[in-house]
Amino acid sequence: MACPTSYVLSPTPPTPAAAPLSAFARRIPYSSPVIQLTITVLPWPQGMIFPALPLSGQATEEPQTFLPAQNCGVWNKEPIRPSLDGFNVKIGSTDHNLSVEGDPLPVSMTPAISPTTTVASSPLATDPASLTTTPTSTTVTSPSTSSSVSSQSTGISSGTIAGTAIGCLIAGALIAGLLFWLCWAKRGKSRARDSEASALALTTYDKKPTTRVVSLESGSLMVPAPGGDLPQPLEDKTISGDISKICNSIKNHVQSYYHTGQVSPVLSEYDDIQALGHNMPISVGTLSTLLRNSATREIALRFCIAWVIISRLQSNTEQSNGLLPTEVAQCLHGIDNVEHGSKSHALLTARWRTITAELMKSAYVRDPFTSSDSRNTSIRAAVTVLENVLQPYADLRIDNDQRKHNLEELIKRSALFAFTLFSQPSSWDFDWKEEQGVKSGELCIFPALVQVADESGELIRPPRPFGEAVIRRLGV
Repeated sequence: MACPTSYVLSPTPPTPAAAPLSAFARRIPYSSPVIQLTITVLPWPQGMIFPALPLSGQATEEPQTFLPAQNCGVWNKEPIRPSLDGFNVKIGSTDHNLSVEGDPLPVSMTPAISPTTTVASSPLATDPASLTTTPTSTTVTSPSTSSSVSSQSTGISSGTIAGTAIGCLIAGALIAGLLFWLCWAKRGKSRARDSEASALALTTYDKKPTTRVVSLESGSLMVPAPGGDLPQPLEDKTISGDISKICNSIKNHVQSYYHTGQVSPVLSEYDDIQALGHNMPISVGTLSTLLRNSATREIALRFCIAWVIISRLQSNTEQSNGLLPTEVAQCLHGIDNVEHGSKSHALLTARWRTITAELMKSAYVRDPFTSSDSRNTSIRAAVTVLENVLQPYADLRIDNDQRKHNLEELIKRSALFAFTLFSQPSSWDFDWKEEQGVKSGELCIFPALVQVADESGELIRPPRPFGEAVIRRLGV
């Protein structure tokens, strides 16, 4: 069966934040009388699996897999059309969003259909990252058995050896890059004293090599002609779309997992709010009042989560708290301390960020948050800081572990976006619209992302916004 045009055109894969990152299963009501259909969604772009059990007298030989926006077909006499993002599928004439619809189940690679007369419902997170997957126990015999036994006999697992090797490689590359940077800066300053040696030729080796001469004394530095080594900057809509997803995920988390009823006073509330961060545009006492008031609680909770996440997204955050990998944050902090203000410094720093991000993409983008990922510590710390404030307002009707898992996945998504901003040659900041203060009866609960410098290091005045800040009237 041919896919409609809207399902076929897929020039580029979706971003990691908009596609399934891990396998999960969903049980949805299907057909009439109602039966339960279990669909397994695999990490993008592996598609989704429909079961092979008999249905309406028709039996299939094996489970059917439908890839995102690439193969449509027929299952149980129904046309199946999967979407590009890997979450949505049309069964017959009905659209199903598997990121929010139905009941979550432990992942099973043999999906099943079970008849039922009722459909169970429970509060579900609207963010696909909130889904908890439980792998089934599987025994696999493969040629790698002998190698695994050998590594166990030495007392060191192959995963540990691989993780150590990757960590050493990354650390070595960062240290070498930092030393090169420091030596280059020192050498450049000494040469600037000699007017005859104040020109630096930067050459890009391409099919047509080009050389550009610039003056170090003027503080102006021009990049070589573009080559094929560095990745192109992301499109504007990709960056604005990612920050918009984080904003919506915060709203969905608050609306799904917290109540607006009365709560008992918490003795440590002021200390817990103070721990959210420094220089908040609202006082601790006012924020405490907004949290206790059922009419303004949602606004206050969204502000608390956004403040903790955004303050850790910025590159000037303390190294121990930021959502960038620790080794990256340390090098970035060292580079920022070498020199400030010059265009050449800004441009070279931008190129260093782009190169470093490309070299480390496999560890922090393609296979993120493994046991050796240094961001895990700061993610857990952010969850702890938020939990101290959020816990008293949690809806007791919803599983608390599910709520905390959803919060952790939200912060992981933000950490991926922090690495995305780090990888771009432009410079960014967040505008909290502080002139829209509490005294005017309004509060900015999510800032606007703004571009403050372009790819060539030129400052942008005024900064260019990538979306609008979310401002709410307090009503108190």
